[in-house]
Amino acid sequence: MILVLTVGVGFGAVQHLHAQSIDWWKPTATQRIALHWVLEGALDVTSPTQMGLRDMNGNALPEPNVYDIDGEMNSAATVAYLHGKGKKVICYFDAGVYESYRTDAYRFQALSPRIWGNADEGWNDSFWLDVRRVDELEPIMKARMQVCKDKGFDAIEPDEIDGWENDTGFPITYQDQLNYNKALARWAHELGLSIGQKGDLIQVRDLVDDFDWTLNEECFQYNECTNPYDPYLDDEVPGLQLYVQRNKAVFIAEYKGYTSTKWNSICTNSTKNRFNTTRFKLGLRNNGGRMPCSTAVGW
Repeated sequence: MILVLTVGVGFGAVQHLHAQSIDWWKPTATQRIALHWVLEGALDVTSPTQMGLRDMNGNALPEPNVYDIDGEMNSAATVAYLHGKGKKVICYFDAGVYESYRTDAYRFQALSPRIWGNADEGWNDSFWLDVRRVDELEPIMKARMQVCKDKGFDAIEPDEIDGWENDTGFPITYQDQLNYNKALARWAHELGLSIGQKGDLIQVRDLVDDFDWTLNEECFQYNECTNPYDPYLDDEVPGLQLYVQRNKAVFIAEYKGYTSTKWNSICTNSTKNRFNTTRFKLGLRNNGGRMPCSTAVGW
């Protein structure tokens, strides 16, 4: 693509045009896409279970189309191996919390005043970030994205981007969260990386045009996939259907051990709405397997 810039266009505009000229991965809602998501350590490409080739009972499954794996714990060689099999690979990292065990933890520790607050309940050594401090978080998050790009990942999945509705220890507002999440999307696109909106279901209506796809956890369990309740508006708001309406892929992870009747109902609903729904074991353990709603290509 050739870009013609007129005299007087500023550097920021040049950056924006350059980002828009890159054709990053944009998964659509026109056909099913099988996702495998495993975060506990490095992916063992020799293990059928870790590779998503087995269901939770050990039965064989068709290969998934996409792998979502930890960006720090997996190597460029693993990404290249998956690419060699024709797969897309998503780079997972936490964008809304500080984790004391990460190799770049020192970068958060160098900021003053302290940029992390309350513990992220349920996760050891993980603490909510003050995402109002976008300028200070920008070089850290851009560096993480660059690592993902250098390893060859196609996309990033920045997790924990819903601090505004959690007990972070900071007075983070709806708009504060939007500002940070939109910045994440912009930084990813500047690098030519696809980016998914992880969770933050209530803000879908304000983020769907910035992100390329979405990944939600347990919206069927809480009956909120298409009609999440916004406590501030005291009303239901549009949900994941907004992504489908823009022909962007929706991935849903469920963890509860439903009865077969309930699971079939969930899968029927998923097919109707063009949601790629899969059951995983809680914690996304690398020995867990997966249970996709369907192994068919079409809806």
